[in-house]
Amino acid sequence: MVYLVGNWKDSETLTQTKIWLKEFQALLVAPSVDLETVICAPFTNIAEANRIVKEANLPLKIGAQDVSLHLPGTQTGGITAKMLSELVSYCLVGHSERRQAAGEDSKTVASKVDSLLEHGIIPIVCLDTPYLEEQIKAIYQLNLPIDRCLIAYEPLAAIGSGQPANLNLVESAATQIAFLTDSGCPILYGGSVTEENIASFVGLPNISGVLVGSASLNPHQFTSLMSQIS
Repeated sequence: MVYLVGNWKDSETLTQTKIWLKEFQALLVAPSVDLETVICAPFTNIAEANRIVKEANLPLKIGAQDVSLHLPGTQTGGITAKMLSELVSYCLVGHSERRQAAGEDSKTVASKVDSLLEHGIIPIVCLDTPYLEEQIKAIYQLNLPIDRCLIAYEPLAAIGSGQPANLNLVESAATQIAFLTDSGCPILYGGSVTEENIASFVGLPNISGVLVGSASLNPHQFTSLMSQIS
């Protein structure tokens, strides 16, 4: 299985989401590989995106961008794993922006992984080398089945910079992740992925796909990434 995961962050409105999906449908060419395609959309758009995907029978899964750490009924504005369980198959956790803006640490992320797995949602755990081993250990310390997760290696310097990480660096980090997880979970690369470099990253021995940001906002670029993987 190869994974192409798009992270829309807080970019798309409901109207923009409808337009994106309509264009995606028009541009779509069936991939020639076993490809799992996921869009992590803003929470406000998830239900309608699911309806359109189902109605049009699109080869697309809808994911969430974060999940509340708190118990249901305790936090105003919180979006719990139980709420997400009826809407999504995947959920990002531990993105560097959450670590920076919300002060999340590896234990917090591991607790979110626990909550997602409990409700049948596949966590996409984002990490970087400074806390790579710490984050994986935090998941193991909760006795969680890490083989039910995806691990996304996202070097901070490559996110949104237009400067992707060196292939040797990516493979080195992926090899370390594979060792620490006993090759138990797919590993993705994220950070300035483009049509020109996606095949190089997916072609690395320990990389099973990519997590893309800005390139996922344009359906033309996104379907082109699908074609490059194929």
